[in-house]
Amino acid sequence: MRSPMFSVFGLAMIACVACSPPSSTSEPSVQPETQPVLALDDPAEITNEQASEDEQASEVELLAAGTGEETPEVDRATTTTNSVVGEDSPAASAMSTIFSPARAPKRKTMGLLQRSFLDMADQGDQELEIAIVVDGTDSMATELAGVRRSIHQMLADLQRYRNNEVRVALVVYRDAGSPSGEVSILLDKFTTDEDAIENAVQKLQPESGAPFFHELTDEGVHRSIKDLPWTDDNQVTKWIILFGDAPPYSPSYADDANPKARRRYADSILVSMAKRKNIRINCVLCTSGGNVSESYKQSIDQTRAFMNAMAAGTDGLMLDLSYEAIRTAIIDAANQPEVGLAKMEPITALDMASVRRDQKDTTSNTRTVSLAVVPHMPLAQITFAANHPAVRVSTAIRTKLASIPGVRVASPRDIKEQLRRLRAEGISPDQAMRGLAGRLGVDFVVWGQLVPEEATYQTAAYRRDDGKQILPISLADHPHDTAFALVQASAKSRPDDQALAYLIKNMESIQSALKTPLSASTSTNDNLLTAMEALEQALAFESGSAESVDLLETADQSSKDARTAEPSNGIAHWLNANVAYNQASRLYEIGNNEAAKQKMNEMRASLSEALKHRQAIASKSLVTEIEADYYLLVARDAAKAVERYTAMTALDQPRQSQLRGHWMLSGIRAGDWGTAEQSVVDPAESRRHLIEIMANWPASPETQLLKQWMRWDETTEQTQFNYLPTVNLGLTGTAS
Repeated sequence: MRSPMFSVFGLAMIACVACSPPSSTSEPSVQPETQPVLALDDPAEITNEQASEDEQASEVELLAAGTGEETPEVDRATTTTNSVVGEDSPAASAMSTIFSPARAPKRKTMGLLQRSFLDMADQGDQELEIAIVVDGTDSMATELAGVRRSIHQMLADLQRYRNNEVRVALVVYRDAGSPSGEVSILLDKFTTDEDAIENAVQKLQPESGAPFFHELTDEGVHRSIKDLPWTDDNQVTKWIILFGDAPPYSPSYADDANPKARRRYADSILVSMAKRKNIRINCVLCTSGGNVSESYKQSIDQTRAFMNAMAAGTDGLMLDLSYEAIRTAIIDAANQPEVGLAKMEPITALDMASVRRDQKDTTSNTRTVSLAVVPHMPLAQITFAANHPAVRVSTAIRTKLASIPGVRVASPRDIKEQLRRLRAEGISPDQAMRGLAGRLGVDFVVWGQLVPEEATYQTAAYRRDDGKQILPISLADHPHDTAFALVQASAKSRPDDQALAYLIKNMESIQSALKTPLSASTSTNDNLLTAMEALEQALAFESGSAESVDLLETADQSSKDARTAEPSNGIAHWLNANVAYNQASRLYEIGNNEAAKQKMNEMRASLSEALKHRQAIASKSLVTEIEADYYLLVARDAAKAVERYTAMTALDQPRQSQLRGHWMLSGIRAGDWGTAEQSVVDPAESRRHLIEIMANWPASPETQLLKQWMRWDETTEQTQFNYLPTVNLGLTGTAS
């Protein structure tokens, strides 16, 4: 656990991704035809089996024999639109987020879709030509306004991936009866000229889609492939991004009164033309405004089929904004506070290997000892409720173990997940601890139960390699030095284990702190342990989720109860500061700046009190962390903060303390946390700390987030998006 050395300020920004590691980048790129990719926790989510079947289904070919579909005859020339230009435009939200690793919708919500767009942008050594091809009819009024507003943001995001140019052209299509004609090429060459792009974009205005709801979408795609001056060089990446809310005409449709309102080009012809020029067609199925909702619903399957065919046939991607879950996620992502970006040199596997070698040499062949602490109750009854007495026992042991240099402790989230799987597989209690150790990759599992006749808990360590139990220890005999007694017993069972001998030596140096309780009062001690457990568990859930909110409220109340009962307890104030920061972070994220300001003021007041009472805290590494946070967030003295965070990274400090120090220094040195105007900013130093994190904490949530943000490529073994998001600038300035 990260308590009492856990790094809550540093982890506030990664709580949303800590619950699931990044997956392989080799994912299907096309949306299922009839099912959106929903949030994993959504009660209406599709099952994995359903998703697999949908992903493997063959794509719909619109010109398959016997379709015979009739086009809904809604006269678009006589309809009016109720769209308001200032309304949220899902297309605008998509353009401003899908190519931004820092602002992209959460992976849990977007599933395969989001990562595919980011993966596509990763080809950073090539020039990029993009033809924006847009339905310019009146039902697209809101979306057209969104395209005008967000195109520059999308191009800026893409440019950050590239060592070469990103050039854009613009094409608008309508229907046979439109006043401006069927297709207009508003920007007829691929250019980087911002003025030329802006002038063309401002011409993108809605007009009648007469004579029907269906459009000449196929004609727009055809003209963009045929008439734009695409570079005849396969080293240049070429995309079409198609925005539209209506399909092309069915191949069987004919109307003698409107002979031009017909299908012009088969899917196979358009795909073949695009492939010959190495063009990927990416499609965004937009929402529809105005009085055409019924036509939109009636034709949505045709629109989806056409766009699927274009994307699948050219190795492009499709974003289907007709699905509410996807549309909401995109809009929510776009409404997040803007994030700054600090330029970084690429990070490679060789960089990390060098750091790992250097650290191994420095520590003289010692290695980390890893443990997992399970709630002390029968296997079938195990709960992770933060205020349960048996859970507090495991929290207390885990807290002490985590404070020992050279110890890695598994998180409650990982323990809970692996226990769930073991129980589902019917593993017996005798086998469970060994199986749990193997799945978590830890050397020992610490587990015990209440002994009713003695009214006390007994605990023991179970070895990973043979599952044998180290001599059980009664907590009544070791009320405050259980962790020390456990490791001693483990060492006696393995007298030749150098890692355990090294650990005993480290423990002896902090034995006084290990034996000191969090509080002399039993009730205060219980409140502190409850707050620690609830806070750590809260960070494992997506920010703003019901679970996270409830757990933070539990931690908030428990830390305040401890603070009220014992005003001089620095740990109580420190915990309350951590809770307040995380609550402020969520409030700021959803735009409630006034409430965020109040929570930030509460955080600073609690942190000041923690500093005031730090001399009574037995853990010196926690004292260093409190001082570092105070200098950064209250005193605003970045130089002193850097000095204290640097002390936390020393190899004789607890692993979580080292990780927190590196994490905070990577941000401070990049100009985050309000340090951009101070002399501490040093991108090379920031990069060094990022390498340390990724090399020496490869399974940590911090590394997972860095790989997501900086687009780690497993094939090339280096980052593709070489910017570090500075996500704390706005929040840390929120004060009275």
